[in-house]
Amino acid sequence: MEEEHHHHLVFENAYIKAFYVEIPAHESTLYHHHDLPYVSLPPPSAPDAPPPAAAPNGRLLPSGPRVTYALGGFSHAVNNPSDVTLRNIAIELLRPQGSARNRCARIVREQSLGDCDELISRSGLTSLSHKTLFETDEITVEDWEIGPDEKTWPADEKLSRLVGGMSGIVNVIMNGDARAIPQAGLVWLLPGSKTALEAGKDTAGHFITITFKDSAKPGSSE
Repeated sequence: MEEEHHHHLVFENAYIKAFYVEIPAHESTLYHHHDLPYVSLPPPSAPDAPPPAAAPNGRLLPSGPRVTYALGGFSHAVNNPSDVTLRNIAIELLRPQGSARNRCARIVREQSLGDCDELISRSGLTSLSHKTLFETDEITVEDWEIGPDEKTWPADEKLSRLVGGMSGIVNVIMNGDARAIPQAGLVWLLPGSKTALEAGKDTAGHFITITFKDSAKPGSSE
């Protein structure tokens, strides 16, 4: 995908390559090939952008942060016929994913819903709801929501986790320091990270996490 000029590589490691995709109004990408499976998320702060085009073997989440999953191994071009710029984040998954299973949302096409673990947690004045959208043998993809002017409590991560698809989140708080959301809206959390997300005063905060199941610290029992 790095050879297609609308796809801009913004982050990579041993698990993923993340691309910020930006297609101006009435333009189209070049015909390009997707070798690997990938997850698509919306970028933050793009209220004028139309929903991203659904991949041939992926589906859009109808409400909340939009998520698609594509198996890879296909070629396509994406056309933007609208009058506003189309923006998207494509998370290319570098490791074999094995089987994919829907949980609380129909992300994997032609597959029924599976076990749904939608939960609401409370700590102090913060309520945090989350549900597992879908999973593969390698990753778990979850949808999270907090109320206006609330923030998540710092999580002691046991596995590496990518946070993205942010909406209404204004700050990422790492070790007590607040940092602005980057353009692509992606934050990589290592095992042991203690990071919180803060919503704005007038809107609820949404975000998506992708957890990598084989990324525990060496010697960890996870």
